[in-house]
Amino acid sequence: MQPFSSPEKYALLSALSDQESGSVRQWFFLELAALEAKEPRSNRARYWIFLLTTFGPALLAPSLIKRGIQGAALYLPASHYRFQLIRQSLNDALLLGISLLALLAGFNRLTASMQFGLWLLAIAGAAWQIWRTRISPPAEIEHNLPGAEASLGLYGILIAKGIDPILARQLITDLRQGLSSFLTALQNQLPELAPATDTHHARSFKAISWFIPLLPCAWLLGLIPISRSWIICSLLLIALSRLINHQWQSPALLALSSLCVYALARLAHWL
Repeated sequence: MQPFSSPEKYALLSALSDQESGSVRQWFFLELAALEAKEPRSNRARYWIFLLTTFGPALLAPSLIKRGIQGAALYLPASHYRFQLIRQSLNDALLLGISLLALLAGFNRLTASMQFGLWLLAIAGAAWQIWRTRISPPAEIEHNLPGAEASLGLYGILIAKGIDPILARQLITDLRQGLSSFLTALQNQLPELAPATDTHHARSFKAISWFIPLLPCAWLLGLIPISRSWIICSLLLIALSRLINHQWQSPALLALSSLCVYALARLAHWL
């Protein structure tokens, strides 16, 4: 994994500052960008800026940190929260998807019916997540600091916060010398530096995650020309659950749910 060069760091930190325009984080990233060399953007920098614009910094924070953008550590709490949301949504989709397959298989439904059912489930799950996002907007963080454009950099914001000028200057100096060591101290003095975790952007990934396991499964059902193709799809969904959760309890629950639903469906079909 090749780390970013100094000009690439400058380009990415400037892009992060632009994305955080109007917040305290705008000046935070400008302070870090000032430490790097300013040169024309490389193709790699443009590619990562495109990813930042598309997916947001929270989702990419671990990858940015590994490549040398230590300032992305600000987004780690939001990143963990976002991945937790996606994991929860994927688990919901896996449980309902495998149960639907077992139910339709128990009633001897055709493969086309299973495919149609998975499509409907994916669309309904995504629509439900979007509806939940609309009725429960994320809470706005209130603060009384001056806007980023009305202050004189991060130092001016710290002064407006009521921090002693000597301490404020020391925090900025320490930040420039070693971000990983002094970021916590800066956040303790300036809690507004932390980005919000529960955002509309974060919740939108929950809707998208319903399509990730269900649509490929529907496609695979039509691709495998055997009558028991739903079993292969169910096993793949169970394997995906193991990959997502890194433990065996969730896959075991999926397998047990599938067997129970299939048995009850077969019993109801015979009766």
